[in-house]
Amino acid sequence: MRDSGTDVERRAVPAIAPAPSRGLKRKREEFRFYRVGREAVERRSMVRGLIFLAVVVIVLSIVRAGLERVFVPGWWRP
Repeated sequence: MRDSGTDVERRAVPAIAPAPSRGLKRKREEFRFYRVGREAVERRSMVRGLIFLAVVVIVLSIVRAGLERVFVPGWWRP
């Protein structure tokens, strides 16, 4: 048996976490603003990429079909 003087007293872990410090709150808020900004940049990049892809597809389709077949004489007149 162990000597009662050498036993480590065990306590229950508190059920409620301690309140975050002001520094941690500030860091969380900064990260939230950073993340919102990065999401906006990512959306713009996706839109640019999709527009670029659409332009490439249209140009390749026109080249493949031939300009004389796509733009027939008088196509701009009613």
